[in-house]
Amino acid sequence: MSEDRFYYLTENGGIGFPSFLMPPLMSNHGCYVGSLGSLCRWLGEQAEALGVEIYPGILRHRRDVRAERRGRRRRSPATWAWRATARTRTATRQASRLPANTRCSPKARAARSRKQLIRRFSLDAESGPQKYGIGLKELWEVPKEKHRPGLVQHTMGWPLEDSTGGGSFLYHFGENLVSVGFVVHLDYANPYLNPFKEFQRAKLHPRIAEHLQGGRRISYGARALTEGGWQAIPRLAFPGGALIGCAAGFMNVPRIKGSHNAMLSRHDGGGSSVRRASAQGGRATCSTPTSKASSKAPWPLS
Repeated sequence: MSEDRFYYLTENGGIGFPSFLMPPLMSNHGCYVGSLGSLCRWLGEQAEALGVEIYPGILRHRRDVRAERRGRRRRSPATWAWRATARTRTATRQASRLPANTRCSPKARAARSRKQLIRRFSLDAESGPQKYGIGLKELWEVPKEKHRPGLVQHTMGWPLEDSTGGGSFLYHFGENLVSVGFVVHLDYANPYLNPFKEFQRAKLHPRIAEHLQGGRRISYGARALTEGGWQAIPRLAFPGGALIGCAAGFMNVPRIKGSHNAMLSRHDGGGSSVRRASAQGGRATCSTPTSKASSKAPWPLS
């Protein structure tokens, strides 16, 4: 990172805040700016070289806890779907069942499965309710003269109302690439608010538009965000698995960052399973922690 900017935007301008006035946790100095997609592809290659099976693009319909707990194998009526063409056609087939002694659930957007697990094992008995946001992101290729590698910018304020939480982020990285995105907390009261349209309005603001002029959008996407914070993290382990990553709610909302905590939770959960398997002759299951302290993240969240 070469430059860190933060603005409170008004409709036609904005107020910049110098870095020394920002809380230390919102400082990006010393961080690297890169592509998580490229990182995941590289990690996937390393994992497959070690014999790990990866199933990209497959929708998990549900977790068959009852059959697993009773020790039976039964046929699941679930189906999974994949995109057959670039248009609207889809194809379905009978689901494949993947039995395992331990499963880690990382995705926040698999809300149905996550809620089933939390309800079944009362994982939220000692935590507050989770809250959610939506994040939209676009990847732009900009002219070389517009590109400033390492520049990081965050904003809040316009076009959102004061009663609506959210803001934008923007990163310059790679070969003339700019990642620009917008987050809206989903507790907004205005029923007519459209997060996608607010994102498009935000890109017209001079503080954001100046980074995109002359460029072209080359990809885009969106995802759900867990924003409840520390008090909303449920108990993590349950018989046969654990909640990790965004499914557990490890995103640091002020920083709009959670990938590092997600990776640490996967490392800790996987390491615990391997150690338990070694101690039990190759067969391991997760057990519920006995105390609230041990049910939380065993590393400092950042």
